[in-house]
Amino acid sequence: MPKNKYTSEMLDYLREIAPGRFNDEITQLFNERFDMDVTDSQMKSLRSRHKIQSSLDPKDRGIRANQSKRLFTDEQIRFIKKNAIDTSNIALTNLINAEFGTSFTLKQIKGWKKNRRVSSGLTGHFEKGHVPINKGTKGMFNVGGNKTSFKKGQTAHNFKPIGTERVDREGYVLIKVADEGTWPERWKFKHKVEWEKVNGPIPEGYVLIFLDGNKQNLYSSNLKLITKSQNLQLNRKQWRFDNAEATEVGLSLARIKEKISKIQKEPTSLADEVSR
Repeated sequence: MPKNKYTSEMLDYLREIAPGRFNDEITQLFNERFDMDVTDSQMKSLRSRHKIQSSLDPKDRGIRANQSKRLFTDEQIRFIKKNAIDTSNIALTNLINAEFGTSFTLKQIKGWKKNRRVSSGLTGHFEKGHVPINKGTKGMFNVGGNKTSFKKGQTAHNFKPIGTERVDREGYVLIKVADEGTWPERWKFKHKVEWEKVNGPIPEGYVLIFLDGNKQNLYSSNLKLITKSQNLQLNRKQWRFDNAEATEVGLSLARIKEKISKIQKEPTSLADEVSR
């Protein structure tokens, strides 16, 4: 995928989920969030270009391997197995998304079933003497006949109105803001939507964090706009806490580190300061 296809929102999301995760897990979460098909190698290159690190020791991979490959929750797995028999992959994808308010793709459902040998029992072939359900109706591909087809203006059973909220796998509250466009254009992080209502668009080079670490605490006092370099320091030094005041202290240290880094990159500025 061309570099310019990755939006600032996508890169910000990577910076938020990368700490504490391996590349394959980051890739999986990214693809689920934006309904994409990025490979592990593409993700590795993308993170390298934008200096997005996970700060993980490779020796921890064995411990986390089983945790990092889960696509569905236990409840969703039970739902898939219960409804897989005599159900096409397309229908099963629609069912699970309607049941859990998710946005799993057909490819994810098919891949998961294939890897775990979960079969629908459907062969894709009609038995001898079978009478098609749409026999005598108009429309060669209109399975079920015209009487049960969607009519113009009819709303899908899993349609979610604007303003609908849901919590994603990372614990972020998402809110639907539009009926048209791509998934990222229709669903936004609610904390960003609420913050931007008051303060305007988040400036380039900045991110919004939760001071107490609770992604569902959307009070303005819990949201803090910081630079991406400060955010990187919070991740690297593990200066994030479930206490807002403690995180503020960590942020103060991150600002100091940021200033020191700038001074070190401009030795002439430091010399000027000393000479004054």
